[in-house]
Amino acid sequence: MGTTTSIRDKVLQSLLGGPGPVCSVYLRLEPRPQQVEDARLRWQRLARQLADEGADAGAVEALARRVDAELPGSGTLVAFAAGGEVRYAAVLPAGHRGATADADFAAYGPLPHLQPLLTWRQDHPAHVLAVVDRTGADLEAYPLGGTEPIRRTVTGPDDEIERNAPGGMSQGRFQRRAEDSWEHNAVRVAETLTGVVSRVSARLVLLAGDVRAVQYLTKHLPERVRQQVSLRRVSGGRAPDGSDRVRSEQVEEETRRAGEELTSGLLRRFAEERGPGGRAVEGVHPTLRALADGRVETLVVVDDPGDRRTAWFGAAPGEVSERRPAPSVNGAPMARAPLSDVAIRTALLSGSDVRVLRPDADGAPAHGIGALCRV
Repeated sequence: MGTTTSIRDKVLQSLLGGPGPVCSVYLRLEPRPQQVEDARLRWQRLARQLADEGADAGAVEALARRVDAELPGSGTLVAFAAGGEVRYAAVLPAGHRGATADADFAAYGPLPHLQPLLTWRQDHPAHVLAVVDRTGADLEAYPLGGTEPIRRTVTGPDDEIERNAPGGMSQGRFQRRAEDSWEHNAVRVAETLTGVVSRVSARLVLLAGDVRAVQYLTKHLPERVRQQVSLRRVSGGRAPDGSDRVRSEQVEEETRRAGEELTSGLLRRFAEERGPGGRAVEGVHPTLRALADGRVETLVVVDDPGDRRTAWFGAAPGEVSERRPAPSVNGAPMARAPLSDVAIRTALLSGSDVRVLRPDADGAPAHGIGALCRV
């Protein structure tokens, strides 16, 4: 079934560094058996499109086997194939955005089409869900763009968690002992949560469960963690109470909101750096020049399905050109591909970040492409 590898730069760099041409496929899956045939028919249309564009039969057959393995299923299958094999595949859970959110897509060309995959990744920044009670916690940690969590269960050192006790003068002693136990358990959860946050480089921690346990946990998180992450509440608790679906929807919404905040912050920086002396460049030629020079900190591209512009690229990341150039320095011919694909390839292979914008995004760079450059 679906690959669960997080969508990290090293995964994308491996995909971009391999030989082409590449088949890129985004196929909406169907969870109900009666709808599976519809998904197969849609895949067959994509397969014919790939064949018409010149894709090799081996790659298309490998993709067909992958589709068969994922049906029935939910979400969107993302797969890239070349040389008769699938080089990367993942299932993006339902609810992703981007040009392929509600439509199937296939393309065959020199480079993989990564924009929808990158949109999913930026909508799902690294985060941790902590569902706590007075005895411990269940943690789910998602790396950047992760489709499957790293799970940890934390059990506190103290098991005296009930405040119930006979009345009278001893009542206060029993209550203090119970609250001391809750706090000791919260310390253990905070220690484990701190390590998990560091492991996945999380910037968002979502807290659910017992209100008092959450308060103790927050109290014992190190100051550096509280400054590093955004702490937000979601509903539900550790005990089965039917809240899993609602909580999952809240987690999806909160992570998406965190991703949007990161995008908004980037666009504010971009606006501040526009103009003479600023670190922002925009437009095709200035952006490709900055990419070729290795000056780009973050590439910003608009995901416009109607964009027909192209650019040229060579074997080395910095070999990019708006127009057909002379042969590369090592004598290898340069290839032509969609402009945004070329820019994204150069950025990722050069260690730069990439941010994908919707066509209607306010503050987008001129001509749909730009970059914030390094100091």
